[in-house]
Amino acid sequence: MSVYDLLEKWKVKKYRVITLEDLEDITVGSTLLATGGGGDPDIGFLWAQKIIEDKHEIVLLDPEDIPDHELITSVGCLGAPVVLTEKPPGGNEIYKSLEAISTYLGKDVNAIIPAEAGGVNMTIPMAVAGALGIPVIDADGMGRAFPELQMTSFYIGGVSPSPVAASNEKEEVCIVDSEEGEVSERIIRSAAMAYGGISWISSYPMSGLEMKKTAIHRTVTHAQEIGKIVRENQQINTEPVKDFASFTGGEIVFKGKVTDLNRDFGSEVTKGFSSGLITLEGIDSYKNSEAKVMFQNEWLHLEINGKTLSLPPDLIILMDPETGLALRTDIIKYGYRAYIVLIPADPKMKTDRGIEICGPQAFGINKQYQTLDQLKE
Repeated sequence: MSVYDLLEKWKVKKYRVITLEDLEDITVGSTLLATGGGGDPDIGFLWAQKIIEDKHEIVLLDPEDIPDHELITSVGCLGAPVVLTEKPPGGNEIYKSLEAISTYLGKDVNAIIPAEAGGVNMTIPMAVAGALGIPVIDADGMGRAFPELQMTSFYIGGVSPSPVAASNEKEEVCIVDSEEGEVSERIIRSAAMAYGGISWISSYPMSGLEMKKTAIHRTVTHAQEIGKIVRENQQINTEPVKDFASFTGGEIVFKGKVTDLNRDFGSEVTKGFSSGLITLEGIDSYKNSEAKVMFQNEWLHLEINGKTLSLPPDLIILMDPETGLALRTDIIKYGYRAYIVLIPADPKMKTDRGIEICGPQAFGINKQYQTLDQLKE
């Protein structure tokens, strides 16, 4: 059964076939939304590009068009982004994980949803869906990237990440089934570390109805529109940051140069994350100011001149001033220049349960969550 057979069965007539230009824009936009994480976006882009060049079609479907009873799941990588760059996938890992979930549940998966709007974990689901002849859903579970399995609008809304399957380049597969998302995270993170710091997972099996209630809708299209803004500014040699901030409802709060970088070396193997702290010295209109950004795969906590200006789950974006491309935690270096843009998180991530699961204290930040507007006061 092809993707078009499914669409005919579901009586869906409105859909979008992703082009290479669309894919380029989605990659750029989702890497910005990844808030410094998401891994090397070229891995997901090249994978999806190969799928398109091999005459497979990546069909994007609105979340409201997925039948309530259909089984969907997410696929992607879990682990430390810096390891992903050094240890890219062989190609079959993620299909083994998906096959394991389907066998475990005794039911076919008929649509794929990205778990996060995060670089590689937005484009790889598109590639997998295209290869399998099923649609990818225009939605995700964060509207950004987060480092831990349970930090999603799905789990906040009551959908368990389990059963979750993880595989490695040797196609070794493990399955975790737990009611507690935090338990699933700890076990599957341990598997990623045993696999060398990265694993390829299938998680959050859910019904179409559960997806509609808990997902953040139309984020693939949102990422594509961001990528288009960056591309169009590059074509006329203007800085994209103002158009980007205007489109996303964000605010430019700093421009500076990285003057110090402290990485927690070894955390990729011992904890399964890349973590640390960077310091930026203000330039241009921000001269004589200093910014500090803490990260755990993603940029999480921003201080400017000792005052906290952003806490998770709100988005901290570091953007290259000239290209408008994202500066990621795994590639940031001394001397890099960046704009810092703050964007409010989706309301689904900021409920009381959302703050409990992915707010400051979930990352060991000893502060109560406050919105971006509250922190400005």
